[in-house]
Amino acid sequence: MLIFVLPVNVATAADDETLHNPFIPGISSREDALSLNEPIYLVFGGSGDIKGRFQYSFKYRVLDEESDIVHAAPWLKGFHFAYTQTSLWNISQDSLPFEDSSYRPSFFWDFQPGDLSLAIPENDYWPDLIRTGYEHESNGRADPESRSIDTFIFWPFWNNEQHARNLTIAPKFYGYFSKGDFNEDISDYRGYMDLLIRYGSEDDWLLSTTLRRAGENRNMVQLDVSFPVRKNIFHHSGGYIYVQLFHGYGESLITYDEKQSLQFRIGFAIVR
Repeated sequence: MLIFVLPVNVATAADDETLHNPFIPGISSREDALSLNEPIYLVFGGSGDIKGRFQYSFKYRVLDEESDIVHAAPWLKGFHFAYTQTSLWNISQDSLPFEDSSYRPSFFWDFQPGDLSLAIPENDYWPDLIRTGYEHESNGRADPESRSIDTFIFWPFWNNEQHARNLTIAPKFYGYFSKGDFNEDISDYRGYMDLLIRYGSEDDWLLSTTLRRAGENRNMVQLDVSFPVRKNIFHHSGGYIYVQLFHGYGESLITYDEKQSLQFRIGFAIVR
């Protein structure tokens, strides 16, 4: 998932478990300059041709929270750069081609509502954390196979505990600044919101679902289930059996307007 920064001055070893929560970005007393972002995995399977799908992702906190710049402008504390790449690899064909890749750099702020210099009343309905900023996505191809979008994102996260497991609900809203010449109708297939739901625990199984609904029943669902197979290295990076199901539109940018039948893949993840 994602990691946010929660400012803390002093933390004991006993407190650290409550300060860090891998299901919500940033619930950590200490965030490294370079840190985890979205899942990192490699899975194989499909229907028809056997395809591999792999993803890697990281984020970089641009300014240290103790820097003079942040002291002068505290709103810059949560400013990040991130990069995520997702690729489809067809291993059934002789040349083992990569069918398409999605390159997704972004700039955004991570913050809690209480970080704002506003008189926000306390209640149970405010999100625990918010990510907002700019995201670009393209497949790096030449015309006519070029696909690209530029979006503004607003991504609130709500987290609570249900039956001794963590539940995170995070609707990701986006508006389009621009669209490529060969995908001007992409909003008809992607819509304007992805709904992420995660449920599980750090040392056991984890279920993650992404739902998307666009016009004329152009829907998408992706289901990821993972289970640790070796001791975690640090926080939520380790080794996991990773199962992924995908059905609907938008598995890749090149096929954003094509509906995919149910794709089942299984493999390994180091971040989930």
